[in-house]
Amino acid sequence: MALDPSARLSSKWFTSSFVTAAVIGLAAVVSAGIVSRAGIEIFRIKQGEKRIVVTGSATRRIQSDFVVWRAGVRSQAVDLPQAYKKLSLDVPTVVQYLKSKGIDSNQIKVSATSIGEIHPRDKEGRELPETTLAFVTEQQIEVSSGDIEKVERASREATELIEHGVYIHSEPPLYIYTKLADLKVQMVAEASRDARNRAEQMALQSKSRVHSLLGMRMGVLQINQAYDTQVSAEGNNDHSSLEKDVLAVATATYGIE
Repeated sequence: MALDPSARLSSKWFTSSFVTAAVIGLAAVVSAGIVSRAGIEIFRIKQGEKRIVVTGSATRRIQSDFVVWRAGVRSQAVDLPQAYKKLSLDVPTVVQYLKSKGIDSNQIKVSATSIGEIHPRDKEGRELPETTLAFVTEQQIEVSSGDIEKVERASREATELIEHGVYIHSEPPLYIYTKLADLKVQMVAEASRDARNRAEQMALQSKSRVHSLLGMRMGVLQINQAYDTQVSAEGNNDHSSLEKDVLAVATATYGIE
Protein backbone atom coordinates (compact mmCIF):
# COMPACT_ATOMS: atom_id res chain seq x y z
CA MET A 1 0.00 0.00 0.00
CA ALA A 2 1.44 3.41 -0.96
CA LEU A 3 2.30 5.78 1.88
CA ASP A 4 0.72 9.19 2.11
CA PRO A 5 3.19 11.90 0.87
CA SER A 6 2.84 13.75 4.15
CA ALA A 7 3.77 10.58 6.05
CA ARG A 8 6.85 10.10 3.89
CA LEU A 9 7.87 13.72 4.59
CA SER A 10 7.32 13.26 8.31
CA SER A 11 9.41 10.09 8.25
CA LYS A 12 12.28 11.85 6.47
CA TRP A 13 12.15 14.74 8.92
CA PHE A 14 12.26 12.35 11.85
CA THR A 15 15.21 10.44 10.41
CA SER A 16 17.10 13.66 9.65
CA SER A 17 16.39 15.02 13.11
CA PHE A 18 17.56 11.80 14.69
CA VAL A 19 20.82 11.78 12.73
CA THR A 20 21.46 15.45 13.53
CA ALA A 21 20.79 14.84 17.20
CA ALA A 22 23.11 11.84 17.18
CA VAL A 23 25.89 13.83 15.51
CA ILE A 24 25.44 16.70 17.94
CA GLY A 25 25.44 14.27 20.86
CA LEU A 26 28.60 12.57 19.64
CA ALA A 27 30.29 15.90 19.11
CA ALA A 28 29.35 16.94 22.60
CA VAL A 29 30.84 13.74 24.02
CA VAL A 30 34.06 14.18 22.03
CA SER A 31 34.29 17.84 22.99
CA ALA A 32 33.72 16.99 26.62
CA GLY A 33 36.51 14.42 26.42
CA ILE A 34 38.92 16.93 24.86
CA VAL A 35 38.05 19.56 27.42
CA SER A 36 38.40 17.00 30.18
CA ARG A 37 41.86 15.92 28.95
CA ALA A 38 42.91 19.52 28.48
CA GLY A 39 41.78 20.23 31.99
CA ILE A 40 43.92 17.38 33.26
CA GLU A 41 46.95 18.62 31.31
CA ILE A 42 46.43 22.17 32.57
CA PHE A 43 46.16 20.83 36.09
CA ARG A 44 49.37 18.86 35.66
CA ILE A 45 51.23 21.89 34.33
CA LYS A 46 49.98 24.02 37.18
CA GLN A 47 50.59 21.43 39.84
CA GLY A 48 53.69 19.82 38.32
CA GLU A 49 57.06 20.47 39.95
CA LYS A 50 59.16 22.84 37.86
CA ARG A 51 62.90 22.31 38.02
CA ILE A 52 66.07 23.81 36.71
CA VAL A 53 69.45 22.03 36.57
CA VAL A 54 72.61 24.12 36.50
CA THR A 55 76.36 23.55 36.78
CA GLY A 56 78.55 25.91 38.75
CA SER A 57 82.32 26.00 38.89
CA ALA A 58 85.22 27.56 40.75
CA THR A 59 88.88 27.82 39.76
CA ARG A 60 91.97 28.62 41.80
CA ARG A 61 95.68 28.98 41.03
CA ILE A 62 97.78 27.38 43.76
CA GLN A 63 101.49 26.87 44.39
CA SER A 64 102.85 23.63 45.81
CA ASP A 65 104.24 23.84 49.33
CA PHE A 66 105.98 20.46 49.55
CA VAL A 67 108.34 18.49 47.34
CA VAL A 68 109.48 14.87 47.13
CA TRP A 69 112.58 13.96 45.15
CA ARG A 70 113.87 10.42 44.59
CA ALA A 71 117.16 9.19 43.17
CA GLY A 72 118.67 5.76 42.73
CA VAL A 73 122.31 5.06 43.58
CA ARG A 74 123.65 2.06 41.71
CA SER A 75 126.85 -0.01 41.72
CA GLN A 76 127.94 -2.82 39.43
CA ALA A 77 130.83 -5.30 39.72
CA VAL A 78 131.78 -8.79 38.57
CA ASP A 79 131.22 -10.18 42.07
CA LEU A 80 128.65 -9.28 44.69
CA PRO A 81 130.99 -8.19 47.52
CA GLN A 82 132.66 -5.63 45.27
CA ALA A 83 129.30 -4.26 44.07
CA TYR A 84 128.03 -3.96 47.62
CA LYS A 85 131.26 -2.35 48.86
CA LYS A 86 131.11 0.30 46.14
CA LEU A 87 127.47 1.05 46.99
CA SER A 88 128.24 1.30 50.71
CA LEU A 89 130.70 4.09 49.88
CA ASP A 90 128.53 5.91 47.30
CA VAL A 91 125.33 6.20 49.33
CA PRO A 92 126.97 8.13 52.22
CA THR A 93 128.62 10.34 49.58
CA VAL A 94 125.19 11.23 48.19
CA VAL A 95 123.75 11.85 51.66
CA GLN A 96 126.67 14.14 52.49
CA TYR A 97 126.15 15.94 49.20
CA LEU A 98 122.48 16.60 50.09
CA LYS A 99 123.43 17.94 53.50
CA SER A 100 125.95 20.27 51.86
CA LYS A 101 123.00 21.69 49.87
CA GLY A 102 121.24 22.64 53.11
CA ILE A 103 118.92 19.64 53.38
CA ASP A 104 118.39 18.31 56.91
CA SER A 105 119.22 14.69 57.66
CA ASN A 106 115.66 14.04 58.94
CA GLN A 107 114.37 14.91 55.45
CA ILE A 108 116.51 12.20 53.84
CA LYS A 109 115.41 8.57 53.72
CA VAL A 110 117.53 5.69 52.39
CA SER A 111 115.87 2.44 51.32
CA ALA A 112 117.18 -1.11 51.79
CA THR A 113 119.61 -2.49 49.23
CA SER A 114 118.27 -4.37 46.21
CA ILE A 115 120.46 -6.88 44.36
CA GLY A 116 120.26 -7.98 40.75
CA GLU A 117 122.26 -10.02 38.27
CA ILE A 118 123.27 -9.45 34.67
CA HIS A 119 123.16 -12.54 32.46
CA PRO A 120 124.44 -13.06 28.92
CA ARG A 121 122.12 -13.80 25.98
CA ASP A 122 122.35 -16.27 23.15
CA LYS A 123 122.15 -15.47 19.43
CA GLU A 124 118.34 -15.46 19.60
CA GLY A 125 118.37 -12.92 22.44
CA ARG A 126 117.34 -15.38 25.13
CA GLU A 127 118.83 -14.85 28.58
CA LEU A 128 121.17 -17.50 29.92
CA PRO A 129 120.48 -17.56 33.70
CA GLU A 130 123.12 -20.19 34.47
CA THR A 131 125.87 -17.64 33.78
CA THR A 132 126.31 -14.36 35.70
CA LEU A 133 128.33 -11.58 34.12
CA ALA A 134 127.96 -9.04 36.93
CA PHE A 135 126.06 -8.12 40.05
CA VAL A 136 124.09 -4.90 40.50
CA THR A 137 123.29 -3.32 43.84
CA GLU A 138 121.05 -0.31 44.27
CA GLN A 139 119.54 1.89 46.96
CA GLN A 140 116.85 4.56 46.64
CA ILE A 141 117.28 7.92 48.35
CA GLU A 142 114.21 10.03 48.98
CA VAL A 143 114.12 13.67 50.07
CA SER A 144 110.87 15.14 51.43
CA SER A 145 110.87 18.81 52.34
CA GLY A 146 108.88 22.00 52.47
CA ASP A 147 111.95 23.89 51.24
CA ILE A 148 111.27 23.45 47.55
CA GLU A 149 114.06 25.72 46.34
CA LYS A 150 116.79 23.75 48.12
CA VAL A 151 115.52 20.40 46.87
CA GLU A 152 115.16 21.68 43.32
CA ARG A 153 118.73 22.93 43.34
CA ALA A 154 120.04 19.64 44.75
CA SER A 155 118.16 17.63 42.11
CA ARG A 156 119.51 19.79 39.30
CA GLU A 157 123.09 19.66 40.49
CA ALA A 158 123.13 15.96 41.41
CA THR A 159 125.03 15.22 38.21
CA GLU A 160 128.08 16.62 39.98
CA LEU A 161 128.25 13.26 41.76
CA ILE A 162 128.90 11.45 38.49
CA GLU A 163 132.20 13.32 38.24
CA HIS A 164 133.14 11.64 41.54
CA GLY A 165 132.40 8.17 40.20
CA VAL A 166 128.91 7.88 41.74
CA TYR A 167 126.24 6.46 39.45
CA ILE A 168 123.02 8.27 40.35
CA HIS A 169 119.72 8.26 38.51
CA SER A 170 117.67 11.34 39.40
CA GLU A 171 113.88 11.39 39.00
CA PRO A 172 111.86 14.60 38.44
CA PRO A 173 110.67 16.21 41.70
CA LEU A 174 107.07 15.63 42.77
CA TYR A 175 105.29 18.86 43.76
CA ILE A 176 102.53 18.52 46.34
CA TYR A 177 99.98 20.89 47.88
CA THR A 178 99.41 19.82 51.49
CA LYS A 179 96.31 21.96 52.23
CA LEU A 180 94.13 20.30 49.62
CA ALA A 181 91.41 19.20 52.07
CA ASP A 182 90.76 22.77 53.24
CA LEU A 183 90.95 24.06 49.69
CA LYS A 184 88.35 21.55 48.53
CA VAL A 185 85.85 22.76 51.15
CA GLN A 186 86.34 26.36 50.04
CA MET A 187 86.09 25.62 46.33
CA VAL A 188 83.01 23.42 46.70
CA ALA A 189 81.30 26.31 48.47
CA GLU A 190 82.33 28.69 45.66
CA ALA A 191 81.07 26.28 42.98
CA SER A 192 77.76 25.92 44.83
CA ARG A 193 77.32 29.69 44.99
CA ASP A 194 78.12 29.93 41.29
CA ALA A 195 75.46 27.31 40.54
CA ARG A 196 72.89 29.29 42.55
CA ASN A 197 73.76 32.50 40.71
CA ARG A 198 73.41 30.75 37.36
CA ALA A 199 70.03 29.31 38.37
CA GLU A 200 68.75 32.71 39.43
CA GLN A 201 69.89 34.32 36.18
CA MET A 202 68.20 31.61 34.11
CA ALA A 203 65.01 31.83 36.16
CA LEU A 204 64.98 35.60 35.77
CA GLN A 205 65.06 35.25 31.98
CA SER A 206 61.96 33.04 32.12
CA LYS A 207 60.24 35.31 34.67
CA SER A 208 60.45 32.60 37.34
CA ARG A 209 61.92 32.48 40.80
CA VAL A 210 64.25 29.95 42.43
CA HIS A 211 62.72 28.79 45.69
CA SER A 212 64.41 25.56 46.86
CA LEU A 213 67.43 23.32 46.40
CA LEU A 214 66.28 19.83 45.40
CA GLY A 215 69.66 18.17 44.97
CA MET A 216 73.39 18.80 44.67
CA ARG A 217 76.11 16.64 43.07
CA MET A 218 79.76 17.52 43.50
CA GLY A 219 82.34 16.61 40.87
CA VAL A 220 85.87 15.47 41.69
CA LEU A 221 88.60 18.09 41.83
CA GLN A 222 90.69 18.57 38.71
CA ILE A 223 94.25 19.56 39.61
CA ASN A 224 96.31 20.31 36.51
CA GLN A 225 99.47 22.10 35.55
CA ALA A 226 98.99 25.86 35.29
CA TYR A 227 97.01 26.78 32.15
CA ASP A 228 96.06 23.15 31.55
CA THR A 229 92.30 22.43 31.34
CA GLN A 230 92.18 18.63 31.18
CA VAL A 231 89.20 16.94 32.82
CA SER A 232 88.75 13.27 33.72
CA ALA A 233 85.99 11.30 35.44
CA GLU A 234 88.41 10.12 38.13
CA GLY A 235 89.86 13.59 38.65
CA ASN A 236 93.37 14.80 37.87
CA ASN A 237 96.06 15.29 40.49
CA ASP A 238 99.17 16.77 38.93
CA HIS A 239 102.49 16.33 40.73
CA SER A 240 104.78 17.50 37.95
CA SER A 241 104.45 21.29 38.29
CA LEU A 242 105.06 23.82 41.03
CA GLU A 243 102.04 25.94 40.05
CA LYS A 244 98.71 24.26 39.48
CA ASP A 245 95.18 25.18 38.42
CA VAL A 246 92.36 23.64 40.45
CA LEU A 247 88.81 23.26 39.14
CA ALA A 248 85.76 22.35 41.25
CA VAL A 249 82.35 21.67 39.72
CA ALA A 250 78.90 21.44 41.34
CA THR A 251 75.69 20.39 39.58
CA ALA A 252 72.55 21.59 41.37
CA THR A 253 68.83 21.05 40.86
CA TYR A 254 66.52 23.85 42.03
CA GLY A 255 62.77 24.12 42.19
CA ILE A 256 61.35 27.23 40.49
CA GLU A 257 57.99 28.95 40.55
